[in-house]
Amino acid sequence: MGELYYARSANASGEKETLEHHAQRASVLCGEFLKPIGYTEIGAILGGLHDFGKTSERFAEVLEGKRIHVNHAYPGAALAYWQYGQKKTARMLATVIAAHHSYLDSNCVMRLKELMQGTGSGYDEEGNLFSLFGMTEMKEALESFQAENPRLMGIKIPKSLPDGEDPVADMLLARFLLSALADADYSASAEHFQPDYMKMHTGPALNPEDALERLLRIRAEKQKLSQSSPALNALRNQLFEDCLHAAELPPGLYTLTAPTGLGKTLSLFAFAAKHCIKYRQMRRIILILPYLAIMEQNVREYRRILPELLESHSAAALDERTRLLTERWDAPCIVTTNVGFFEPLFSARPTGCRHLHQMADSVIVLDEAQSLPPDLLEATLRTVNLLCSQYGCTVVFSTATQPSFQYLSGLQWKPMEIVPNPERLFQAARRVTYDWRIEEQIPYRQIAEELISYRQGCVIVNLRTHAEKLFHILEEIVSEAESEGIFYLTSDLCGAHRTEVLDVIKERLAEGKFCYLVASQCIEAGVDLDFPVVYRALAPLESIIQAAGRCNRNGDSDDGRVIVFLPEEECLYPPGAYYQRASLCVKTLASRHPIDCSNLKHIEEYYEILYSNGEGDKEKMKRALEDRDYRKVQEAYKLIESRGIQVIVPWKGEMELFCSLREENEKTGLTRDLIRCARPLTVSSFAEDKVKECCTPLFFRTHGRESEMQTDWYILGNPKCYHEKLGLNFAALEAFDGVI
Repeated sequence: MGELYYARSANASGEKETLEHHAQRASVLCGEFLKPIGYTEIGAILGGLHDFGKTSERFAEVLEGKRIHVNHAYPGAALAYWQYGQKKTARMLATVIAAHHSYLDSNCVMRLKELMQGTGSGYDEEGNLFSLFGMTEMKEALESFQAENPRLMGIKIPKSLPDGEDPVADMLLARFLLSALADADYSASAEHFQPDYMKMHTGPALNPEDALERLLRIRAEKQKLSQSSPALNALRNQLFEDCLHAAELPPGLYTLTAPTGLGKTLSLFAFAAKHCIKYRQMRRIILILPYLAIMEQNVREYRRILPELLESHSAAALDERTRLLTERWDAPCIVTTNVGFFEPLFSARPTGCRHLHQMADSVIVLDEAQSLPPDLLEATLRTVNLLCSQYGCTVVFSTATQPSFQYLSGLQWKPMEIVPNPERLFQAARRVTYDWRIEEQIPYRQIAEELISYRQGCVIVNLRTHAEKLFHILEEIVSEAESEGIFYLTSDLCGAHRTEVLDVIKERLAEGKFCYLVASQCIEAGVDLDFPVVYRALAPLESIIQAAGRCNRNGDSDDGRVIVFLPEEECLYPPGAYYQRASLCVKTLASRHPIDCSNLKHIEEYYEILYSNGEGDKEKMKRALEDRDYRKVQEAYKLIESRGIQVIVPWKGEMELFCSLREENEKTGLTRDLIRCARPLTVSSFAEDKVKECCTPLFFRTHGRESEMQTDWYILGNPKCYHEKLGLNFAALEAFDGVI
């Protein structure tokens, strides 16, 4: 076969890309991407053979516009399986190449054998025609491919892939390989149309020396302005020095266990930067924050240290270049969420996996480690162990309530603690006393009456319905002079509204004005508030301790009080078994002895009770891993089971933005840019019926027409349904007079 085959249609210059050029470029890139984990040759093979199936008349007809629905990936996978006789390695290569335009499937080898033998229908399971089918076509195509790409057919594998029994390890390796192949394939293809693609979509290298120097200057500025007590500042200094000292230790798995309010944000970055200076192979710093609610203030702090920081989360404001960088994660520092970091590690699709290879040789800092999903802990932590042992990472689990994961059945968990003596740190940082009232239920009215005996105070409850009930009780019983000092903070408020409320609260607290806050768990992590007294409805111990971090935060009082109480309500906990079970573990611990939340042995005992009585990962995940079913693993690994319905709301503080979003939707329909711009005014609601009753659904448009596919995005037309204090609230439905 002397015909010249092409991989890509004509670019702006009218030039088609030959298959030879694309295969060789993808081979080079994929090899480079896998070099950090020692699989350069594997990468060269994946990149070189992945589009072998384009050596066919059927695919040529695709480029000519004469045919659609042709699967060119499976013939390349079949060639890899045929060429490389090592059973494990050949199967892995084939699985990854077969997935580069679809999804990982550990059972694809059976269909590849049928393809080579010419048995079966000649179509994949989605009805796409194989570009090559049967041994005769495969051999003819191979002759042509070998003639054009002799180097690609001669690559030797210096070592076979690990032949282990652990499905978590095997599947993670497949995702890393797919990541490199997907990135190499897409990047090589993009270069045909945009020659400077890689230059434009590759971030600068990490310069940890510069980052650490800036951090030290920023820290010195903060120390000059600090109004905290000398004793608290001394503890912060000690934590910072502990992090710098620990950064000299070898790469691996670490914990940082320290009370809230000791400046972990800067101390953790100091550890990461110094560690990268000591170990030059470390390529980037990845910072994982549990909630979008705390993202903005932390990113603002981090960006002062490292201006090239890249945000990779759903609320990030991204231009086109930055958006593509987030797909590749090619930046010296990434800030993301638990969802953004962990879910791709369990993805089955190349679009979800594309950036994974960038994680290798990274310092990964997980803030608020107690926020990891309780019913996915085993798979999550085994993956973290693998990142350290197989992919050159250093991972730090940071929290004031360090989970004792060693009590999880069947898990090897042996991190190194950064703080030499965390117990002493907790005792020295003791800023509150706890009052445990969890034997008998207490009405919210009693809590409200106690609260207003203080000039300032906060109540954190488990459910938004409880928060609203308590808020209305406070409205009834406070004086007119105090009423302007009542605040409500839950996820019913859009992000821009929450930010304004937090700013007003901080101002009133600093000025000593009346200030009463009723809140849900959304303020328990990373929110810098400082109340003299905090009431916390019974919850898991980690939530109680996080709530205590909003009390006497700066250590400038001798009598910060945290009252833990059992509400007089029928429904006490959010949906899901974990929250109630963990709360009951607190009662079990309290029945043994008085709980001291500054005693790390008590925290460890709580986790021992919790994990010893647990059932491990949810059954759906266990079965998917046993079956090595990539798609079912992806379906099972959801950190947030339901994200609710997204409602764009008319908050009066950003009405100009709201009106522009509404006008933009009328012109273009729902777009990626509209979603990005709408984040500050978006509320996630689970009141589906009420949302559909009084909100306008948003649709994507295709060729100028609205798609019939329902999205989970709506826009609220009736401003009466967005309360100036309570946020999205449908109590005004009876006054609703039509959707705008």
